[in-house]
Amino acid sequence: MLPEDFDMNNENSQDRENVNEENVTVSETENIGDKNNGNGQEKTNWAKELRDWVIAIAAAVIVALVVRNYVFTLVKVQGSSMEPSLHSSDRLYVNRLFYQPKKGDIIIFRPATDPHRPYVKRVIATEGDTVYIDFNNGNVYVNDELIEEPYIKEKTQLMGSYIKSLISKGEYSKNSPIVIQPGYVFAMGDNRNNSKDSRELGPIPTDEIMGGAVFRFWPISDAGKIHRDAKEITFMIDGDGDSSLN
Repeated sequence: MLPEDFDMNNENSQDRENVNEENVTVSETENIGDKNNGNGQEKTNWAKELRDWVIAIAAAVIVALVVRNYVFTLVKVQGSSMEPSLHSSDRLYVNRLFYQPKKGDIIIFRPATDPHRPYVKRVIATEGDTVYIDFNNGNVYVNDELIEEPYIKEKTQLMGSYIKSLISKGEYSKNSPIVIQPGYVFAMGDNRNNSKDSRELGPIPTDEIMGGAVFRFWPISDAGKIHRDAKEITFMIDGDGDSSLN
């Protein structure tokens, strides 16, 4: 009887060992599966985070481009054609949103003849106005009225090829001033005898205008808002200035 009992106990013992082995095997398989699921979850989370960052960066770039192209842009002045109002290396905020040029505004534009070089000038007359410059005394007349120009460096003596061509054709005099057509402005640099402007280029198409300068943020010592007084044409700025841009 003992051998039989022993065999039974031995079989039970083996069964228990087999069960235990099976349990261990199952447990190990589940643990490996859990680990694999964890790694997969980590990869999914990492990919989602990367995607979110890419979307956020792309959105920021799009917003920046929209703001720069349609709301405002930053420009750096180069040259001396707007002295004493602006100086070379001045930095300006330029308003582009629904901008409509007015007399006295400092504008930034890209002429069709030189589209890669932005210009900065002051609007002297807008559509419907007439302009006459007396080069004998340097006075400027808009709508037959002498305008005050406290912002200029010196009296206007430089003619420019556009006005010379009008004179040669007999189309320019006090009785035959320049008439600014719809969609155009007449603009000149404050440093009148060192500026390439409407006297050379002719009236500026408004669709070439990038915007109007509203604030100088550099240098800090001259930082401030660009103002226009009640007379519109008399224009004041908190500092000094210049002509072409980066």
